[in-house]
Amino acid sequence: MARRPMGGEEGGEDAVEEKEGEILTPEEQQAAAEKKKKRNQKKRARAKKKKAAAKALVWEKAATLSCGRESRLVSKGNLGKGELLWGTNEYYLSVLYTSHCGTHCGACYAEMGASKRWSCPVCKSFSLCEKCDKAEVKEWHEHECGLFCGVPVGMRQGDTDYLRFVCRFFAICCHGAPPASLPGSRLLSPTPELDEVFKLRGRGKSRTDIRFLDCLSTNEELQSEDFRSWCSNFAQLFERHVKFPAGYTVSDLADLLMRIRTNGLGFPCSDKHGTLGWSLDLYASFLDHSCSPNCEVTMDDGGKLLVRTLTDIQDGSPLLISYVDVESRTPKERRDHLFELYRFRCSCERCESGK
Repeated sequence: MARRPMGGEEGGEDAVEEKEGEILTPEEQQAAAEKKKKRNQKKRARAKKKKAAAKALVWEKAATLSCGRESRLVSKGNLGKGELLWGTNEYYLSVLYTSHCGTHCGACYAEMGASKRWSCPVCKSFSLCEKCDKAEVKEWHEHECGLFCGVPVGMRQGDTDYLRFVCRFFAICCHGAPPASLPGSRLLSPTPELDEVFKLRGRGKSRTDIRFLDCLSTNEELQSEDFRSWCSNFAQLFERHVKFPAGYTVSDLADLLMRIRTNGLGFPCSDKHGTLGWSLDLYASFLDHSCSPNCEVTMDDGGKLLVRTLTDIQDGSPLLISYVDVESRTPKERRDHLFELYRFRCSCERCESGK
């Protein structure tokens, strides 16, 4: 989940100005060094002031968007149990788990069963139900399919969740948003009221139009060495076989992989299958966790992501979901799982009481 912007510091030191061919005396060198030091101090002070001003503007703007302390989404007004907070299939990126790619539609995520359907004969990792079997959907899928099949066979074996997510992201960066029936159809045009906030929360030099991904935390300093190494190796191997979007680097892709893990939301569907896959959502990825949540993320029959209230919620209260199946795990198991994936130790009231 997104917590804090991971903005980088403005760096680089000015070189000491010297006239070409001129040799400075020790006194002149010391004076020049002092002058350089003062310039750098002023530059750092300006950068710090600029960063503070940007942060203040972010939170001032966020206050009108139901964002509260530490990026938590809070309620504006009293809410009743069962209220729909929002629903979207436009402003999020999502993929099915590998095990469901052949049994569920890649557009609406409905179980296909024995109904007529289309399966990609090339990548064999994307299927469409009869309702979503449209020429424009299959034509756009060719972009991500080409990326998927461009990597070595070894990368396409076993769990391909991360690979398929990256392929869809790159396809959007290079070829534009997919048809409206596919998740991610509006990622190139975020809502106007959030555009300014997300630009400021990001790194300030976004390399693609999908700015909201830059706003999501990588938690890089908290990730395990093994996972950071895996992200770096994946990104380097991917670059050897796939053309990157303009301006996108191996480091950017490694950051994206960490953002996926830190902010990924499972979308639960039915008791029969449980969670079918995971996503990054323009809004729901900013919901905080509690083992006693007052909201839940669900999905309707059309593949639309929904957020509903589970309890009555008072005005100004944080909107909280559970990142883990609470009922099937002990407090220790929940804490271990949350730390492994999201890198925080849960200290909610339920965990503290040992329930």
